[in-house]
Formats: sequence, structure tokens, C-alpha cells
Amino acid sequence: MSTTIVLISSAFVAYFLESIFGFGGTIIFLTIAGFNIDFKLALEVAMFAGMFSGLAVLIQSYKKMNVLHVKKIVLLTLPGVIIGTFLIDILQINILLKLFSSLLITYGLLTLLIPKMDLPKWIDQMFVILGGFIQGIFTIGGPFVLMGYKNNFSGKQELRATMAGFFFLINFYRLLQNYFTGGTVIVTFLSYYWLGFFIMIAVWIGYVFHVKIPEKVFYLCMVLGLTTIGFVLLLR
Repeated sequence: MSTTIVLISSAFVAYFLESIFGFGGTIIFLTIAGFNIDFKLALEVAMFAGMFSGLAVLIQSYKKMNVLHVKKIVLLTLPGVIIGTFLIDILQINILLKLFSSLLITYGLLTLLIPKMDLPKWIDQMFVILGGFIQGIFTIGGPFVLMGYKNNFSGKQELRATMAGFFFLINFYRLLQNYFTGGTVIVTFLSYYWLGFFIMIAVWIGYVFHVKIPEKVFYLCMVLGLTTIGFVLLLR
């Protein structure tokens, strides 16, 4: 299967699902594309794919975005994003990925078994900070940010739009950091920027399904998604 077909199909499916649930697109994209093309290429594409996905949501639902929440999330995650992006070639990636996936699974199972579980605020903030670090290394920090911040949103549409604002800003910053530190993502971007068209179409179609999902079902699916992602990463 050609690289072009793999990228289009993987990105369309991944960001269609992210548009519905507000997160998880990059993990789904890397899971599908990473088994069919060079994983480094998939990682570089994921960095700017998240920008297109976030932009598409903002064009469609910018009025639902909570600017204050975006600022708080960016401030909590940015230090980790900066450090993680610098350390990506130094750390033992496989070991860290297993550790982070175990945290996701544990959190997801506890939330399913104890729905009214209320963690201390400082633990929630640590999850968000950890999400920034993971975003810097793997571009998949969204689930961890949600682990710590999901209770602050007024509803599913605010969650979706606010997370889109975060993804757009943080991935744009990572693209700049990579460029000014001599990275190769900009070369990949110039080769595959057209993929953004398919991503944005997928996001806009996904929104049709997003608005039809009841709030309770949405949050249940979100927790199930976090747990499933943990298992996918653990078995990778």
C-alpha cells in the first residue's frame, strides 16, 4: 500500500473519531499509520496533523471554546512540551510509553469502577503537566490532559472546542521549536501539507455525530477510550 493512501486513510479515520470525542486522533493515527509506514514519518506528520484538526474544529465551533481554559492548559503543559521535545532523542521511549499506558489503564478502570471518584486538585494538575511532557515526546498528551482537566468543562462541546484550541497552539509551537532547533518536520510538512484538506473534511463530518451523542454517553465513551488507548500503547 502506498504511503499516500496510508496517510489519507489513517488521518481521515483518526481525526473523524477525534472530532466526535474531542481527543485520541493522534494515537489512532499513529496506531494505524505506524504499522504501515516508517514510524518516524508518521510522528512528524502527526505534529502538523493535530494543527489542521484543531483549526477545523475552531473554524466550526470557535464560539464554544473557553479561552480561559486554553490559557490554563497551555501554561500547565508548555514547560513539559519544551522539555519533552528536546529530550525525544535521549530518553528510553519504549519504557516511558509502557509506563504512561499503564497510568491510562489504571485511571480508566478506576473511573469505570468508581464513577464518583474525586481526586485531589494537585493530582489533577499533575496529570495535566504530565500530559505536556508526553505531548512533547509522543504528540499524544491529550488523554492525560483530559484525565486531569475534564471536570472543568461545562459540556462536551466546550471540551471539544477547547481541546482543539490547545492542540492547535501547542502543535504550532512544537513545529516552530523543531524548525529552529534543526529538526526535519518542516520538510515533511512541505511534502504532505495537502493532507490537511482530508483531515479538516473528516473533522467537519465527525461533528454531525458529535452533536447527537448524549452527554452521559459521551463521557462514558471518553473514559472507555482512555482505557482502550492505554491498552493499545501497552501492547505496541
